[in-house]
Amino acid sequence: MSSRSPLRALVAIALGCLALSACRVDTVVSLNVEPDGSGVLAVVATADAEVMASAPNLVNDLNFEDAKAAGWKVSDVEMLDTGGAQVRVSHSFTTPEEATQLMGQLSGEFGPFKELSLTRSGKETDSTWALAGTAQITGGLQAFADGELLNIIGGAPYEAAVREQNLDIGQAASMALKVRLPGVIESTTGVDDAGLIQWTVPFDGSSQQIAATTQNTAVGATIARIFSPVLFWLFIGWLVVMAGFSGFVAFSRLRKRK
Repeated sequence: MSSRSPLRALVAIALGCLALSACRVDTVVSLNVEPDGSGVLAVVATADAEVMASAPNLVNDLNFEDAKAAGWKVSDVEMLDTGGAQVRVSHSFTTPEEATQLMGQLSGEFGPFKELSLTRSGKETDSTWALAGTAQITGGLQAFADGELLNIIGGAPYEAAVREQNLDIGQAASMALKVRLPGVIESTTGVDDAGLIQWTVPFDGSSQQIAATTQNTAVGATIARIFSPVLFWLFIGWLVVMAGFSGFVAFSRLRKRK
């Protein structure tokens, strides 16, 4: 598996289950951004019970060593109560630019994300956030069926099944992008669910525009920035008054002693 495409190894599960039987793998890509520009990019793939029943070693056989070497964290495979399994790959970031670089690692030549970028403009206490790009998978099943992935999922007989059967990866896999940006959503092409924006990635070759803009105004920080000079001079004035009062008390005591 290429260290630049950790998502493709997860979708490889869908290739294997397509060649085996009517199984399903659902993948969720999530981007959570904090007001300071840091956050986490994560990919969670969930294989249903049919996948595990048909190929119980399929998930465990995936090789994420290159992704780990590139800084991605890979969870242990979690067995679900439903009989399925789930694995999570994630990477933290500290700036929007770093987030953009990580999102670029999720896609190869055929998708699923093209030119996905995160930007921030404006002041620290009044910033505009923008996410832009395209969700598109071209080449259908072949978008993920390169030789390296076929080796990951076992090569033959999967390679022959992928080549000989007219299989649609959309029948076995779904993919969603979920994004939470700082501030209030001003516009988006996705579905707004209480501040969580979601897009569904199409597998039929069509494209889905990804666009979202939010406005984040740090009210507390703005108020503090406006009133901090006032508070500073009030503090200075308080010190002057206290110094004068202390001097007056000391002078009064001295006069009484005399």
